[in-house]
Amino acid sequence: MGKRIIKVSLYIILGILTLVLGLFIALWIISPGKAEPLTCPDGNPLEGSISAIEKINLGGLDQYVIIRGADSTKPVMLFLHGGPGSPQVAFMKHFNTNIEKDFVMVYWEQRGAGKSWSKDIPVESMNMEQFISDTRKLSEYLSERFNQDRIYIMGHSWGSLLGILTAYQHPELYQAYFGIGQVADQFRGEQISFEWAKKEARERNDKKAAEALAGLNLPDLNASGKEWIDYMTKQRIYVNKFGGGTTRDIRGMWPLVKLVFKAREYTIGDKLNFMNGGMFSLEHMWNEVIHTNLFSEIESMQVPVYIFHGKYDFTTPYCIAKEFYDQLKAPEKEFFTFENSAHSPVMEEVEKFNSIVRNITRK
Repeated sequence: MGKRIIKVSLYIILGILTLVLGLFIALWIISPGKAEPLTCPDGNPLEGSISAIEKINLGGLDQYVIIRGADSTKPVMLFLHGGPGSPQVAFMKHFNTNIEKDFVMVYWEQRGAGKSWSKDIPVESMNMEQFISDTRKLSEYLSERFNQDRIYIMGHSWGSLLGILTAYQHPELYQAYFGIGQVADQFRGEQISFEWAKKEARERNDKKAAEALAGLNLPDLNASGKEWIDYMTKQRIYVNKFGGGTTRDIRGMWPLVKLVFKAREYTIGDKLNFMNGGMFSLEHMWNEVIHTNLFSEIESMQVPVYIFHGKYDFTTPYCIAKEFYDQLKAPEKEFFTFENSAHSPVMEEVEKFNSIVRNITRK
């Protein structure tokens, strides 16, 4: 009997090891860390297209951009991802590759995030001033690289805060600014988000959610990055569950995590360190996000401003973005409401989003 148990145990261990090895091999195969070419319907590379991964030194640190466009002569759009620390090329390739028909999309893996993550990044360099400087230098490089006097800049979530501050300080670099899920006063936004989640739990008679949220305390303005991460890790579960999170339909993070693991632009190391970059960036940048209030920082812009916001967004609440837009002065501005979106209309209402951006840039 004892030998039989040992034999069965060995088979189980062998089976587990085989499964783990198989998963590792599968992950290795889909993780070459190389750019995927844009192709025609017949599978051949699309003539005149561009698909590249480039390493650029910004502010003394090697950082990566993933460049994709069906026509390399189209206008350049620098896309600033959210987070801080959450690159979105995997999501954009899944939900909205059509935007690459109208622009040369430049997906920047920001300092400390994605392919630009390194354990050797100086913590003191993780500040807004440095990120604005990195954005400016990257924009200058792209203008020269693609022979365009000015480029477009588009920011999502945290990227919208970085993007509008950079366009405010360096308007000579940009044709226009596009903000998605615009951050304006995130501390007030967190207060609104927390109260909304609690209200939804009560109205849905979700006792488990109500009890969990009742056990949370909103951190104060001077709380540490770690305190904010601990709070948001728990609170965002219910914001996503109730349809006010990353998208209105995706009620958890696992579907997005799977997209990252499928992305061929990342090596195995990039994928395994993806979360490290996210946590590192959040811990060291979130206080700047919370303490930045655009109502007092920016009164007027020198470039056209276009804001895209989901009606159901309670990650960066709609009402604050609209209030900021209403008081903002700009040579041209428009605010677009997406009736069926939460925090990511660029991925939720793709045709409407792309059509609006296309019409704006054609003007």
